[in-house]
Order: sequence, then structure tokens, then C-alpha cells
Amino acid sequence: MNIVDVMFLSIILFTIGLYGIITSKVGMRMIISLEILINAALLNVIGISSLYYSTSLIVFALFIIAVGVIETAVGIAIFTVVYKKYGKINISLLGEIKW
Repeated sequence: MNIVDVMFLSIILFTIGLYGIITSKVGMRMIISLEILINAALLNVIGISSLYYSTSLIVFALFIIAVGVIETAVGIAIFTVVYKKYGKINISLLGEIKW
């Protein structure tokens, strides 16, 4: 696969994720869109690392995966608390929670 194809796919995934974050008000859909954004960045890093034959970028990609897993777990935990309290998951409800 050519590096231009990889970058084009990364741009398409980034655009889809950004559109999902901008237009959605449902929490889980926003988390999925954020994961698509992170995967687009990950694909970009892996494509560049294969272009330059760099193993340090692959290690950086592992850190990107770890950060993606952590933010998903925290987001799901927050939205679980919101769902238990209000019965639905909506971004506007996050402002009403008393921390």
C-alpha cells in the first residue's frame, strides 16, 4: 500500500470522527467518534514509521493505543454515572452533575 493511500485513509477517518464529534449530542457516539480520531492519528503514525523504517514511532503508537484505552474507560465510567442518575446519556446533562 502506498503512503499516499495511507494518508488519504487517515484524512478520511479523521474527517468522519470530527464530524461525529461536532454533530452528536449523545455521549457514547462522541466516544466512538473520538476513538475514530485517535485511530486516524495512529494510522498516520504507523504510515510514517513504515516510510522511514523507524521503530521509535511504533513504540509511540503503542502509547497512543494506551491513551485511547484509558480515555475510553474514563468516558464510559462518566457516562455510566450519568445514565444511572438521569436514565439517559446526553452531553447537556454533564453540566448538571454536582461533583
